Amino acid sequence: MDKPPGVVGKPNSRPVVAGRPPVKPGSTNPQMQIPRPGQAPAGKRPPWYQRRYLVYPKFQTTLILLNSLVTLFLFGLVVFLVIRSHLYLEGLVKQTRLPAQSLFVQLMTQQLRELIIYMTLALAVSVSTTAVFTLLLSHRMAGPMIRLKNYFQQVVKTGEFPEQLRFREGDFFQDLPPAINDAFLSLKKRWHK
Repeated sequence: MDKPPGVVGKPNSRPVVAGRPPVKPGSTNPQMQIPRPGQAPAGKRPPWYQRRYLVYPKFQTTLILLNSLVTLFLFGLVVFLVIRSHLYLEGLVKQTRLPAQSLFVQLMTQQLRELIIYMTLALAVSVSTTAVFTLLLSHRMAGPMIRLKNYFQQVVKTGEFPEQLRFREGDFFQDLPPAINDAFLSLKKRWHK
């Protein structure tokens, strides 16, 4: 039996198309990638602690820095207002000329120190929590954009109609794959008329 042009292979084996990796027996996806050592097999996500969350560093670090700066600014504003109110109360106490005035000022100063210590701890916890949650959230936004970019680069590289685009479950922009798949299907129908 004659083979179509561009197809090479042994008899009784699956054909190998020039420019594409060979198809493994039992595999239905000719563009399936073989996982690298330490990488999860295709189609299976690695455990959360082995995933790479910083997939689009410029976008994700900008978002993390922006959220951290907003948090720092708000905490700075609160600390400024707390210190200002402390100084105002201290000034009022000094005007009263009470016998226990110095003891009251010492207690207020001690309370201000403890409040600033607790607020600094709260700031550290909130900035780190904000950074982690922003990283996780931005991963669900950046991942689809990287996948989309790679998808169109593959179209440019092969010059063929690609297989259907899919995003991971839980990713944002879930309405994009059906729209892109429908557009390619429409082009495919027009092309093959």
